Amino acid sequence: MTQTVPAEAKLRPAGTLRNPGVAAMYKHVAEAFVPVAHARCVAETLCTRCCGYCLSIDVAGVDKLLTFEDARAILRPADAGLRMRVEGQNLVVFCGVRMLLQGQLSAVATVDVRAVEWEPAGRVPFGTDGASP
Repeated sequence: MTQTVPAEAKLRPAGTLRNPGVAAMYKHVAEAFVPVAHARCVAETLCTRCCGYCLSIDVAGVDKLLTFEDARAILRPADAGLRMRVEGQNLVVFCGVRMLLQGQLSAVATVDVRAVEWEPAGRVPFGTDGASP
């Protein structure tokens, strides 16, 4: 039996994350940057729209961590848009989470989702240079 939990009930404070800056050893990892106005609000809305598909939503500073079975996504608002990172063990789930984010993104923001380019990513979320697009 599956129970739907509202997004507000799934959010946890920053102190409850287990090592959020380092990716668990996921096989498939990709990141994308989407230029969008009001990125923080877009990230909140994406979490609300995706909460029925994920196991939990954690908060660490401005980052939102959506945990799925065998995958996770990190949403990080930046000055010029929204950074998204998807990590997954299973290729099907990994691609499914990416498509979920892209589909919901097109519903909440004026974005050409065909223009979203996912790039292979390293172990540390959003690189280590500290630069923001």
